[in-house]
Amino acid sequence: MNARDRYLAVYDDNARKKLDRVPTFVQYIRDEFITQHKEELFPKNKEPLLTNQYFEAPRVLGFDAVFAGFPPSVSFKAIRIEDDKGNKIRINESGQATRKKSEYYAGGYIHSLEILDNLRANFTRVDRSEGIKKVLKIYEKIAPTIFSVLQVEGIFDRVWQAMGMSVFSRHFRKRTKLYRELLKFYAEILRANIQGLIDVTGGRGKMVNILDDVAFKGQLMISPERWDQDFLPFYKEINSIISDAGMIPQNHSDGDVTKLIPSLQKAGFLGLQGWEGGADPFYINENFPDFVVIGFGDVSDILPFGTLEQVDVHVKQLMDALKENRHFVLAPSTVIFKEIPLENVRAFMNAAKKYGNY
Repeated sequence: MNARDRYLAVYDDNARKKLDRVPTFVQYIRDEFITQHKEELFPKNKEPLLTNQYFEAPRVLGFDAVFAGFPPSVSFKAIRIEDDKGNKIRINESGQATRKKSEYYAGGYIHSLEILDNLRANFTRVDRSEGIKKVLKIYEKIAPTIFSVLQVEGIFDRVWQAMGMSVFSRHFRKRTKLYRELLKFYAEILRANIQGLIDVTGGRGKMVNILDDVAFKGQLMISPERWDQDFLPFYKEINSIISDAGMIPQNHSDGDVTKLIPSLQKAGFLGLQGWEGGADPFYINENFPDFVVIGFGDVSDILPFGTLEQVDVHVKQLMDALKENRHFVLAPSTVIFKEIPLENVRAFMNAAKKYGNY
């Protein structure tokens, strides 16, 4: 099987029976890891198959699939606000300061309906059809060797990050109008981006993964009851749009989401990528056999600090728990970062092939 067909097979009853081995996936490989191992990953005497290192690095390491973005169908103009200290700053739709050039969270500033209304006034839908067609054409071309799982930002973690956790906590408890309107705001953005993708390509992308962290390593950030009350209606509608287009709705969350799986299934999600710490693969397999599991590779301890033997044993244990159900895609629970030794990544992938064959 090629990479695309192998990954998608876990979502299809007939194709699942024909799987040659457990598929593999990685969220992405950080630039620092690629730079650190550039000569080993891309030897000068060997012509790369793909010119883009974002896709070539996971392909060389043997992964079947990786997250990939697509052009958004919404546009925003940043607005100027005054923070609590009287400083003038500019924020965009994320609620964070536009001057902060960092991949790390820097605090949110949507603390009033007035600020949200101003952002909404600067929200427009745009025609990104040419850009979407262009990236889908590239993704389809490379799909036999590295499948691009289309990703888009979700709702919950955008809401709390837009407000900042302390402000969010107060509004969340009281279900204030600002909180409720922020839910609608980010649901509208998500819906517009997905509809823009579908309007241009139909179901050609095959899958949409919605990124929405709802858990820490040990527990949920929100109870299933509140998730059902506040988020289920939005996700049920949006996943229906995805499914009606012949595409697969998949979710991503960090942390242990075990208690939320029934809610995710009610919302129409067919699988989840992540499983970072705390979750028990045997429990998941036994209690949610129809839910596709992508991940479980330990990036907190085993991959960065384990011996080659420990990596091998870790993969075998995951295969023992999840392989035979054929709803499993082996993956690091998060990304490959520079502190993970290259030899451990290779040991992880070698074990995937050794123990993953059907």
